[in-house]
Amino acid sequence: MAERSNVTIFRGTVKNLDLAVPLLNVAGDTVLVHRGTPRMLVMRCPCGCGDNLIVNLDARTGYAWRLYHDRRGLTLYPSYWREDRCRSHFIIWSGRIYWCLGWETDESDSWSVSSSIEEAVIAILPKEHLMNYEQLAQQLNLIPWDVLQALRQLVKQGLAVSGKGRRNAEFRRSG
Repeated sequence: MAERSNVTIFRGTVKNLDLAVPLLNVAGDTVLVHRGTPRMLVMRCPCGCGDNLIVNLDARTGYAWRLYHDRRGLTLYPSYWREDRCRSHFIIWSGRIYWCLGWETDESDSWSVSSSIEEAVIAILPKEHLMNYEQLAQQLNLIPWDVLQALRQLVKQGLAVSGKGRRNAEFRRSG
C-alpha cells in the first residue's frame, strides 16, 4: 500500500469523469468535474489504497457535499467516511487532510483560525440559547470547519460554551 497523504493536490477541472481519472496520480490528488455547476470531486483515496473516490457535489442528484475553494486550497464539508474497503474517514480543510482519529486529539491543537473569524462568530453567537455551528457558518457565509474551530478557540478562551452530549455541535456565548 502507498503512503497515506496529509495534503490534497488540486489537479484541475474537467467536464467528465473519464477525463478526471487519468489526472489522479498519487494519494490525495483531486479533480473537479464541472458542467455548468460543480458535479463531483474525484479523488485518489488519501489512505494510499489506490481507490478513486467519487464525491457528489450536486444536490439535485441526492446527498451532496459542499466544496469550497479559496487561496488556502480545497475544503470539503462534511467529512468523507468510507464504510467499506479501506474505511477511511477524513476531513479536507484548506488543502489539508485531517484523519478523523485526530479530530479530537493532539493534531487538533495545531489548528487555528484568525481572530477576524473569531470576532465574526462571537458577534452573532447568541447568549440565551445554543446554536449549531453549521447555522452560524451559513449566516456568516463561512466554511463550517472555520466556524467550528473558531468556536473551539472561543471556548478555550472562556468566551463561549459548548453543548453537552448530543448537543456538542452547538454553542452559545458565555456569561
